[in-house]
Amino acid sequence: MSRPRILHILPDGSPGGGATAVLGLCRDLVRSGDFDVSLVTRPGSALLTAATEAGIRTEALDFFTGRLDPRLPGRLAERIDRIQPDIIHAHGARAGLPLTSPRHRISRPLVYTVHGYHHANKPLPLRALGRLAERRIAGQAHAVVFVAGADRDSADREAILGRDDPRGHGIPNGIDPADFAGIEPLDQRFDLVFAGRAHPQKNPLFLVDIMERLREHLAGSGLRLLMIGGGPLEPALRARIAASPARAAITLAGALPRAEVLRALRSARLLVLPSLWEGHPIAPIEALHCGLPVVASKIGGTSEIVIDGETGRLIDGFDPRDYAAAILDLLGNPARHARLAENGRLLVAARYLRSAGSAAHAKLYHALMRRR
Repeated sequence: MSRPRILHILPDGSPGGGATAVLGLCRDLVRSGDFDVSLVTRPGSALLTAATEAGIRTEALDFFTGRLDPRLPGRLAERIDRIQPDIIHAHGARAGLPLTSPRHRISRPLVYTVHGYHHANKPLPLRALGRLAERRIAGQAHAVVFVAGADRDSADREAILGRDDPRGHGIPNGIDPADFAGIEPLDQRFDLVFAGRAHPQKNPLFLVDIMERLREHLAGSGLRLLMIGGGPLEPALRARIAASPARAAITLAGALPRAEVLRALRSARLLVLPSLWEGHPIAPIEALHCGLPVVASKIGGTSEIVIDGETGRLIDGFDPRDYAAAILDLLGNPARHARLAENGRLLVAARYLRSAGSAAHAKLYHALMRRR
């Protein structure tokens, strides 16, 4: 009997949590020997390169010619016809929406993963359109995977997918401890690290505000921050740092390969993540595994990983003084820092190992195959 063919579709293959999660899942499925795995993602992307090097069949497709580009469903259909998957797994609305086009009738099971409902943070007309798109995708999907409980709540509240709908499945993101084996710290050490895209969602310019508030305190004046991540805000972020009185304390590395990001985590004492919204971010899971408590914004997704007072600090709102105070409190109390670090390691081992999520996906795929 042939192995089920699973096609994953992730439009944006840039470095980040989504690409890390999808690549890890693909690798685990291939390693299991139970599935043939393919991936469609952006041409020239880091994900396309990494997947190809891992022996995963890949197809390149540019999803960013326009969200409503009428040519996109047909181009995606061509890739699907070549691959002939048994199951299609779309990650995010940009992947799922073309599959609902009348020109592209879905004749095999569709799995749709919600990596955060980004429409909720857009202006009203776009927010309403995004909600309609999510309802359309969920309505045609055979299974909807939520990486965060907060998104499951939103789906129910916004009439996208009812809480009692059996098609809904909660499978959180996770990490593979093997990825950290042999990872050595950077030559330079830092007190704080930020790892995320230079995108409004991640709120990177706010880190400069925090560093300026820390500079006002004697205990915080010598603290150093390493910022990792490329994206549309990188030029503005570089300009903001250059003009800041705290510029000497901030190192902006831009986008780095994941192995270098993990080295950076090994080189710091705290992860700071003041995102405006999240799905189920991988960076705090990686940081907790490395023994870094996390100071983060109190938002859905992140607050499922960072337990206030137990694995880090969750901050209401965006007053840089509150973040500075939490950072000084944790770094000024070695015993508390050590306790939170150990709690974080234990939490990841108990809840956020990628192997458990990959096994849950495999179980879901097999169940869908039996229903065909």
